[in-house]
Amino acid sequence: MFRFKLIVSVLFIINIVCVQAQNTAGTYYGSGIYTTGTEDQSSFKHLDVAVTAGTTGIGAELAMPLSEMVQVRAGFSVMPSIKVPMHFKVALPNDPETDKNGNKIETKFDKMSNLFEQLTSYKMEHSVKMYGRPTYYNAKLLVDVFPFPNKKWFLTGGFYYGNSEIVRAYNSYEDMRSLVAVGMYNHMHDKIVNNEPLFDITLNNIEVLYMLDPDDPQHGAIIDRFSRYGRMGVHLGNFEDGTPYYSYPNEKAMMEAKILVNRFKPYLGFGYGSEVPKTGKLYNFAFECGFLIWGGTPQIITHDGVDLAKEVTGIRGDVGSYVRAVKAFKVFPVLNLRISRRLF
Repeated sequence: MFRFKLIVSVLFIINIVCVQAQNTAGTYYGSGIYTTGTEDQSSFKHLDVAVTAGTTGIGAELAMPLSEMVQVRAGFSVMPSIKVPMHFKVALPNDPETDKNGNKIETKFDKMSNLFEQLTSYKMEHSVKMYGRPTYYNAKLLVDVFPFPNKKWFLTGGFYYGNSEIVRAYNSYEDMRSLVAVGMYNHMHDKIVNNEPLFDITLNNIEVLYMLDPDDPQHGAIIDRFSRYGRMGVHLGNFEDGTPYYSYPNEKAMMEAKILVNRFKPYLGFGYGSEVPKTGKLYNFAFECGFLIWGGTPQIITHDGVDLAKEVTGIRGDVGSYVRAVKAFKVFPVLNLRISRRLF
């Protein structure tokens, strides 16, 4: 319904302006499509090509007139792959790092990581680096209306259409070794706590099971420690019922998330354009700002299917800062620079 109302409104504005333009003559200085009121101003007599850069990425456009005061633009833009670093901590449940006096103490994570390194030679790092990388691209169809006599200011309506994933976050590859160790630790934890064999192999047609014996004092101490300390993961926040949410590395030893929005994004904006000095009307530039309506709060989906924007509260650290920033933007701000050249 919203899309239908938007399209009807744009068409209504275009109709009014086009009727007015039939009785209006003047000099156009904005996009370079029109020159003087005495020239032929009918549709498709001129064509501009442009390059764009801004918050929607870098791209290219074609523009042509529909009437003296209206032009249509079509183009494509893509955001370059820019990595934004952030960090998160791998931890065990209920594992304070300081005592009641604020002094640093040996944590459960320290104890278990040391034990695991002795068993496997793999070291688990307490902090893991993560990158956020924009991944969006869009095609667009826009209509510019020039309501003032100097034809420099313009109003724009239309839509962008592209991929639904606009950002992908993933841990750095240099930290995969640590996350492999975390995955191995959790696998060992589940086997020990559930009293399952650590491995089951067949040698010379004889099945060999290796499992810890709870009646053995040394084995019993290991079982007790794994049972009390729990699984190792990233405590990102809490669910609405207060249950802690821990995220664990997936089968690829990766921590991943993605931000999703609607593929169809209506656009409203305004801008200012003029010819480049000393080039006649061959080159023109324009600044444009507005917003894309991407359908409310974006989804922030982790690799285990949890929406951080709607299901988890109290997210801390770098990850929490980015989640709060994404939730604050119900629309996507657009600020673009366009430089165009007349083709004919």
